[in-house]
Amino acid sequence: MLHSESVSSEEHIRRQAEENFHFFADFIPQLVWFTDPTGFHTYFNQRWIDFTGYSLADSVGPDMWNNLLHPDDQTRARQVWGHSLATGEFYEIEYRFKAKNGDYRWFLGQAQPQFDEAGQIRQWFGTCTDIHDQKLTEFALRKREQDLERAYADLEVKVTFRTLELERQVQELRQRLGE
Repeated sequence: MLHSESVSSEEHIRRQAEENFHFFADFIPQLVWFTDPTGFHTYFNQRWIDFTGYSLADSVGPDMWNNLLHPDDQTRARQVWGHSLATGEFYEIEYRFKAKNGDYRWFLGQAQPQFDEAGQIRQWFGTCTDIHDQKLTEFALRKREQDLERAYADLEVKVTFRTLELERQVQELRQRLGE
């Protein structure tokens, strides 16, 4: 009887841990995902499903995620992910994901491999953090900086031309006075 009670208790603890994990993974503001060592997606949290509109069955697979990326980001994302898969190095990239409403939003994608006792990758744990508002602010600041640089260059040109014009006028006055 004691053995079955301990198995039951262990099973209860395992189930509770799994429930806690799912609650936590769905609670945090990131899109959470796992892959096997080859990059085959095996898990997405509820936020992924809510954002993309893809069911879990539609989402799992080796390259499905790349189809949701902005076309301008797909090649680079494939290269960066391929490098991490080949080397086991930390994965980090900024890219745009397509939401279920068709809009694209900027995300910071990050993943860390989990290694087994032999040093082989067991699986990858990843998140995508919405950085859309920060990117829009960054773009606006960059544009403002470019506008200011252009305005400064225009002002510099105007000052140069005005200085040359004044120097010409001074020369004319000197010539007249010297006559």
